[in-house]
Amino acid sequence: MNDCYLLHYVSKQLRTIIRQYTLEGEITEKFTYCDQMKDEFGEMEIYNLFISEKKRPVSPVLLSSGYKLTYAFIPTKSYDCIVGPVRIYQQNLNIKTAEREEDTGKTDASLPVDQSFLEDQILLIYNLYRDHPIDCEILYIEEQQNVASDNKVKRYFFDLMFQNRENEKRHNPYDQEMRVVRSIEHGDIERLKRSITEDYKGEIGTLAKDPMRQVKNLALVILTLASRAAIRGGVVSETAYSLFDSYSIQIEESQKREEVIQLFRAAEFEYAYMVRELKRKKERMQYPGRNPHIIKCKAYVSAHLNEKISIGSIADALQLNASYLSGLFKKCENMSLTEYIRGEKIRQAESFLMYSEYSYSEIAAYLGFSSQSHLGRYFKKEVNMTMKQFRAAYGVKKTID
Repeated sequence: MNDCYLLHYVSKQLRTIIRQYTLEGEITEKFTYCDQMKDEFGEMEIYNLFISEKKRPVSPVLLSSGYKLTYAFIPTKSYDCIVGPVRIYQQNLNIKTAEREEDTGKTDASLPVDQSFLEDQILLIYNLYRDHPIDCEILYIEEQQNVASDNKVKRYFFDLMFQNRENEKRHNPYDQEMRVVRSIEHGDIERLKRSITEDYKGEIGTLAKDPMRQVKNLALVILTLASRAAIRGGVVSETAYSLFDSYSIQIEESQKREEVIQLFRAAEFEYAYMVRELKRKKERMQYPGRNPHIIKCKAYVSAHLNEKISIGSIADALQLNASYLSGLFKKCENMSLTEYIRGEKIRQAESFLMYSEYSYSEIAAYLGFSSQSHLGRYFKKEVNMTMKQFRAAYGVKKTID
């Protein structure tokens, strides 16, 4: 391939400079659409902006300076190149900025281009050397906080980690957070109440130095998790987002910490109620008028989850023919009665795994399965996790004082 022709072509298309480097970081060529094109960054200075701890990026990286000039680092199998400066007139906020201590007017930047056009040129170079091309959606966006200093975020991160270890400070457990999220996703109000009131050893992360800003930031994080859980539970995304906006505005306008807490807790329950109502409405729509036999059938299943439930036993209790009940349930619920019973038992098994210390064999016996492996087989099929994996991910951990 004629690399020089390609790079010179892209340089003319973007009306900017393209620098070509060896894989070891030595400058080899410099292409520009005109001799008067200038750039305040030197060849190695701009190269070093993209190198983190002497590690070369393995995918394209975009970096924008504080005065809206963008550069792109493009690695290939045989060389690296840096495109820029390019002035973007429709800049995507995903491109991070690098602030320079002084803002100079020395750079004679090219005419403004659309960011999508810049991305097309980047991908043209990058994908010519790849067996499996990528698209602009997975371009790696690099963040540099300050080109004249080390990465402040990384430095603060390591300092904070060290301080937390020294002070034996721990964050609240991830599994507790996920129990709240899953409760909202399933519209399970009782499980949500239980998850929120859990006692655990740990603290909420520091999201701001100002106490009021801290609780507001926390509220926005919780709103985000709750809204996404509701969407996964079936709530229309626009409805979930609108509710998010409504609560966000109220939270921002609040001046009392207790009021903010009340708001985000109310939002969690409102999302959970929305999912629950949606599920109930779906059930009613599947069979208008809700057949009384189906209502009684589900009530029987709920009351006898700790037993071996058969279609015959339910039919006897409802004084119906077993074949008729089986066909009616399939027609109304779009699933077999056996599948429904098994699904309800799996839901109960999830609760045991989350909140109890019962062994897997004890849970299986309680729910009427012939063995632990019998329950485990259906649990894995339904949840896509083994019981051990589920308990490790979502089970309440013992706190050690």
